[in-house]
Amino acid sequence: MIETNGPLTTGNAHYLLLAILLFLLLSPGGAYSLSTVDITITPSTFGQGEVSLVTLKQATGEPQMIWLGKRIPMVYNRKIEVWAGFIGADLTTDPGRYKLQVNYTNNAEPNFIPITVRSKDHGIRRITLPREMVELDRDTLQRVLREISTVKQVFMTSSEDPLWWGRWTRPLPGTIVSPFGCKNIINDMERSPHSGVDLKAAVGTPIKATNRGLVALVAEHFFSGKSIVIDHGGGIFSMYFHLSHISVRVGELVEKGDPIGLSGSSGRITGPHLHFGIRLNGRRINPLTLIEISKTLE
Repeated sequence: MIETNGPLTTGNAHYLLLAILLFLLLSPGGAYSLSTVDITITPSTFGQGEVSLVTLKQATGEPQMIWLGKRIPMVYNRKIEVWAGFIGADLTTDPGRYKLQVNYTNNAEPNFIPITVRSKDHGIRRITLPREMVELDRDTLQRVLREISTVKQVFMTSSEDPLWWGRWTRPLPGTIVSPFGCKNIINDMERSPHSGVDLKAAVGTPIKATNRGLVALVAEHFFSGKSIVIDHGGGIFSMYFHLSHISVRVGELVEKGDPIGLSGSSGRITGPHLHFGIRLNGRRINPLTLIEISKTLE
């Protein structure tokens, strides 16, 4: 509660107004009112590897966000009349308080909103694999390094303008067989954390695009097997690994829900499933969280 001592003069009214604005901006809720724009952040705080949906109402020009040093383009949803975009934290983002910068084309003064990133324990996954699948020979190692470089280059060349729209959807309805973000212990040695989610899928199950975008990569790699990467614009990519068949080509525009291939067991895995991942401006985030919070964009 904010209190004043004595009568409300012009001087203390000014300080009272400042105090109220600070209270509104720093309160734990996820709704903010800046100038003539209503901003909602869902959730208002999130953990490492997680994501938030930012929506803006009443913007008179196209808004822009800057989060962790990167511009985040937004999409206008005519159905519900809001601008929408996503911000997220990588698995290795340091916990702490950060600032989300929001700009408007008709407003030279940026707005800053405090966002807290929490530490997140995603658990541990232990896997036992044949020695030859873990201890790579020289030729295989060189191949893996080339493939890693190829994928990194794809992530650096996103379409500047968003191609996605509305709610994001699952590529298939399978249950989770391995969660996102867990530490990988392979043959008793710690490896990179799981950067996607593994969904149960028998060989030959149709896989669908999670949202509208351009096919940026079609390949068969040592670890991920038959693989597809879709560029959804604005720095968002989706990945589909271990396929048995691919039915799209690089440069093809796919719509949300379009069939893009069939699940399988290609690459380095112990059984058939779909590895589904999303990169958000270079950051590894839980794809199922993004899908869940995007439901309000219907």
